[in-house]
Amino acid sequence: MGAISHRSEPDADEARLDSWALLPPRLQALLGVLPQLSRYSAASALALALDFTIYLLLTASAVRPSLAGVIGYAAGLALHYLLSVRFVFDARATRKVEARLVAEFALSGLAGMAVTALVIGAVADIAGLPVLLAKVLAATASFLVVFALRRTVVFAGRDATTAPLGLSAGS
Repeated sequence: MGAISHRSEPDADEARLDSWALLPPRLQALLGVLPQLSRYSAASALALALDFTIYLLLTASAVRPSLAGVIGYAAGLALHYLLSVRFVFDARATRKVEARLVAEFALSGLAGMAVTALVIGAVADIAGLPVLLAKVLAATASFLVVFALRRTVVFAGRDATTAPLGLSAGS
């Protein structure tokens, strides 16, 4: 009888690593951000729920939509900071004192607040479209701008070029 060859099959982790290596580096980097982006999305969803609730209550009370958007955004910003430092980003890797981290987080929030006010102002106040549509468009634009700022500036590690993508204190 012939000898039976016992070829060992690669385990799932090895196969995944081999498949990963076949991807272009830019796609690898993009996919490496997904775990952190998922956590950031969850934190954002909670903060956005608070933001929308306040926004809708204020606009129903005849507060100007752009002002209601700013007030709602500010409340969501405070909640988002607490969730971000706890579950999304590794604040220790930045080696920044907490006061600086809070200031940079707030500034990135102000950038998002400005985007929010501009989009809502353009869509609801100027174009006269529904306030809910204005808020959805503003939230989308703000989300993208603020995540990019927080990932690359606020919570970037001291040596961001060699830090593994997607790692955080919440991992």
